[in-house]
Order: sequence, then C-alpha cells, then structure tokens
Amino acid sequence: MKDLHIHIERGDYTVEWIERFINKAQEMELDEINLLEHSIRFKDFHPCFKEAREYNLYQRKWFDEKAKTAHTLDEYKRLIEKIRSNVYPVKVSFGLEICYFEQHIDKISELVSDGFFDYLLGSVHWIDNWTFNQRKYQWLGRDINKIYERYFDMENTLVESGVFDIIAHPDLIRCHNIYPDYDLEPTYKKLCENIKKHNMALEMNTSKSLGVNDDFFAVAKECGVMFSTGSDAHRVEDVGRKIREVTALIPDNLIYNGTTEK
Repeated sequence: MKDLHIHIERGDYTVEWIERFINKAQEMELDEINLLEHSIRFKDFHPCFKEAREYNLYQRKWFDEKAKTAHTLDEYKRLIEKIRSNVYPVKVSFGLEICYFEQHIDKISELVSDGFFDYLLGSVHWIDNWTFNQRKYQWLGRDINKIYERYFDMENTLVESGVFDIIAHPDLIRCHNIYPDYDLEPTYKKLCENIKKHNMALEMNTSKSLGVNDDFFAVAKECGVMFSTGSDAHRVEDVGRKIREVTALIPDNLIYNGTTEK
C-alpha cells in the first residue's frame, strides 16, 4: 500500500520530524510514503503566483501570509538528502505538489528539470488565477458551466505539459457541492484518455472520500488509467487514512507503481 500524498508543512525541516511520518506509516502497514510540500511553500515558485496574488485582496492576503514562512528548494533538498542517507523499513519518497499555472509552465518545468524529486504532483487550485476551492461564497454570480469547462481544460493542459507524474485530486472542482447542468461523462473520458496517453497516474485522494466520484472512477477504469493513492494528509495522524480501503477498489493491474515512462 502506498500513500503518495503527504504534506510535511506543520513541522521543521528535521530528521526527527520526518521520522514521525515514517513511524506512522509503519503503524498503518504502508509500503511506501511520498512526503511533499505545496509549491507555495518555496520562494523559488513565488513568481508563478504573481497574477494570482494580484487577482483580488483576499488572494493577496493569502499569498503574503504564506510567504512569511516560505523556504527555498535548496533547504528542502538538504533535508531530503539527509533522509535518503538513512535506511527505513518503509520506502520514503519525496516530491512536490505544484499549483499549475498555464502561463508559468516553463518556469515550473525549469525548477524541476534536475529530476531530484521522486514524484511530481500537479494540481489545479486556480482557474485563470482565481482560487475556486477556498471559499464557497466566491462562486456567487459566476457561470458554473464555464467554471467546470475551464477547470477541465486546465487539467488537460496540465497533463499535456509532460512535467508531472500524478494529477492530484482531479475532481477538486466538486469541493463545494456545486455542479454544472451538463453531463460530465464525456469530460471525464477526454481527461482519462489524455492521462493514459501521457503515462500519468490519476490520484485517488482520500482526504474527503475514497478518491474521485463514482462516475469519474468508472470512466477512468474503462480507459485503463493507472491510479495512485494518497491521503493528502497535513498531519502525522492522517498518514495512511483510508489507503487500505481505496486500494481495495482499484484493479491490481491499474495500481500505479511509480514506473510509468514520461
């Protein structure tokens, strides 16, 4: 069993902090964990948030607060090298969850071009620089159909960029239980065919449920995409959350093993 989406952001960059996640992984009988940080946590990625910061006052305040505790990628890599020099009973991988901005994909690609990380998760948290998932009231007065259409357009260009290994929480757009008035099955099929074509994995994220919704999951299985599993834990206590249950839902031949060729 693998938990490939675990955030370490609530502690210092120390071996002791990381070993708390490893101990929890042993307790949960996991075979592999992937520890990561959001790209906002690194000063190196901050130019990619320029337009999002300027979008409105709420987002400016959000960014400025996050920036106060930002690290550099070099600091993160030094921590990773310390852990990689040790041997643990659980395989410990490291990665990034990168907020995808179409206009900054060249910068994103440049920052990860050294191949240092084991897994790169791409996520759409911003639709044309607007944060759709933080506050439900921000949807008031907006065209829901157009929001969904643009969200999945961006998911497809994320996949086509060739930068990422896993598309994180691919139906995050449903986070506020607001839905379009058209059938999403063709949209799911287009994205899943694209994921398979580009040798990526689709994440079954257990932070709020057992992965993507049932319709999305059925289409993905039919398309033969590979599935990764991740708790999206932001606390040690949540490592491995529902990973056993969601793994049981995935056909054995569709479980992502981290070896798809880019």
